[in-house]
Amino acid sequence: MPTFLECPHCQRLYSRHSLVIHEKNCVEAMHKILEQEKLKMMQQNQKRGRSKSGRRKKIRPAAEVVVERPRTKSLSRYNHENNGLRICFVCGEQYDDQVIEEHKEKCYVDWSDLAKPLTIRFHIHQPKTLNTPSIDGTIDVARENMRAVQSAHNCQIVRCRFCNARISIQHAMGHQCVRFEPTIEFYC
Repeated sequence: MPTFLECPHCQRLYSRHSLVIHEKNCVEAMHKILEQEKLKMMQQNQKRGRSKSGRRKKIRPAAEVVVERPRTKSLSRYNHENNGLRICFVCGEQYDDQVIEEHKEKCYVDWSDLAKPLTIRFHIHQPKTLNTPSIDGTIDVARENMRAVQSAHNCQIVRCRFCNARISIQHAMGHQCVRFEPTIEFYC
C-alpha cells in the first residue's frame, strides 16, 4: 500500500510522486487567492470613500445640477415623439393628458359591463395599468404608451373555452362554436 504525504499548504493527502507536481500548483493557487482578496479589499475601501492610504477622500459637489435629463441619456429605448398624447389601456385610443384619466375610468366601466356576461364562456384578460417607476422619478410616457397598447390588445381579444377560437370582445356574444366533425363513411 502506497504511503500518502500531506501537502504543507492545503493539508490534502497525495502520493510521493504527485505531491511534487501538486505543490507547484497549490502555491500558485494560494498566491492568486491572496491577490484577489487584496483587490477586493482595495475596491471595498474605495467604495467607502477612502483612498488607498486609508484617508477619507474629499467629496466635492457637482458644478452643474441637471434638472431635466437629456434625450441622449434617457433610459428609455422607445420613441420620444408622443406629441403630448397618452394611450388608454382599455381601448388603445390616444387622448390628451387632461382628458385621459377621466376617459380611463369611463372606458374601464364600459369594458367591464361588456365583459361580465362573457366570463363563463370565454377566457378574458383584464386590462392592466402598469405604472413602471423610473430611477430619477420622471414619467416615461413612451414606455407607458407601449404598455397601454399591449394591455388594450390583450383585453380586446377573448378566447372561447369550448372551441379555442380567438375573437374580438364586441363579436363574442354572436359567436357560434365551429367544431370539425370528420365525415363518417360506411363500407359494406
